[in-house]
Amino acid sequence: MNNSKTLLLTLALWTMSFVASSQSLTTYSPYSRYGLGEIRNQGYANTKAMGGITQGIRNGTWVSYLNPASYTSQDTMSFIFDFGVEGATVNYKSGNQSNTNSTGNLHHLAMQFPLTKWMGASLGLQPYSNVGYRIKHTEMDPYLLSSIGPIKYYHNGNGGITQFYFGTAVEPFKNFSIGANMSYLFGAIEYKFSEEFPEYSTYVGYDELNSFVVRDIVFSFGAQYTIFAGKEKEYKIVLGATLDNKTSLNATHIRFVSYPLGGTTDTIVYEENKNNSFEFPANFSGGFTFAYSNKLLVGAEYSFQDWTKAQYLNANGLLTNSKSVRVGVQYTPNPFDLRSYFKRISYRAGFYHKNTYLQLRDNQINDYGITFGVGLPFRRTRTSFNIALELGRKGTLDNGLVQESYGIINFGFTFYDFWFVKQKIN
Repeated sequence: MNNSKTLLLTLALWTMSFVASSQSLTTYSPYSRYGLGEIRNQGYANTKAMGGITQGIRNGTWVSYLNPASYTSQDTMSFIFDFGVEGATVNYKSGNQSNTNSTGNLHHLAMQFPLTKWMGASLGLQPYSNVGYRIKHTEMDPYLLSSIGPIKYYHNGNGGITQFYFGTAVEPFKNFSIGANMSYLFGAIEYKFSEEFPEYSTYVGYDELNSFVVRDIVFSFGAQYTIFAGKEKEYKIVLGATLDNKTSLNATHIRFVSYPLGGTTDTIVYEENKNNSFEFPANFSGGFTFAYSNKLLVGAEYSFQDWTKAQYLNANGLLTNSKSVRVGVQYTPNPFDLRSYFKRISYRAGFYHKNTYLQLRDNQINDYGITFGVGLPFRRTRTSFNIALELGRKGTLDNGLVQESYGIINFGFTFYDFWFVKQKIN
């Protein structure tokens, strides 16, 4: 292995340790207060630009971990390394108030490689969910005691869950592939509540901190079937589906309640429960892609997840069925053109609509948006630089809820090389 590839592996391992030790993309969404937090569109820049479709994606130069059956599409002598960054700007509006925040961070790191002619593998690290909100509100005289004055309440949350996965796929017979991912979900989430009586010294406010440390393994399974048509097999249809297994995420729950006393803090309650868990319902996704002669790719998919029986500390009775629809397209005028670079660029667009798992004040929180992007190829190689832009809206202004208007940009670098070619000595 030459020095450049050794350097790349060193950089990959360093980046992985850095991402693992730092927080993923921060959010300021009040909706991240419930359940596992805010779960944004998953995937990498190339698929995010197409509405987030993944089930029927079978491209030997991409990492598509959301359907592990895709790992067998790779050339047997190649290696793929993918990493990316993400930035977001979100405007939060409720009633006559609005606020705008921007965030950004490293997003993911992934690798994919063949094991045999009929088996492939992949591993990677990326954020799964994020928690980050700050809510303050004031109530006047809630106990009908006019001498109390205003009472201030503070709700703060931070943290998130990170996903490390390792998956393999096999092709038991021609044009049919099955695969599985084993994902290790880990991270910490903190929810803090404070109460203050700024104008009444007799009453003393208190602080309550609920902290969850999550460490557990989940499994997902995928399948893909490819159909070719045309005299030169220029038409290709890929049918794909995945099942995320139902499980309970083990979590350690620490509850700490305190109040100020003479300039110090007095502990009222300290409880630690190592047998807590988050219910993780099964998730089914299915879809297809239609491709024509390496120029046109069109796809659609549907996902369903039943959260109605899931139990969480801060979301009991607030969770409902989650559904999503995604549509995407990619057009490459001529991927093999030697004269015009613009004809080798892949132009992408898509749409998505999600009914999220939250139902607040008789309103299911919906999330929808449009996506755009390009894949910029490197000359004389299959390496590419990918850009994806999401413009969307989440939530509603009804019943005093919050509406979020957001723009998210992803930059992804997909390094493709032949690493397993035996050198010939004359």
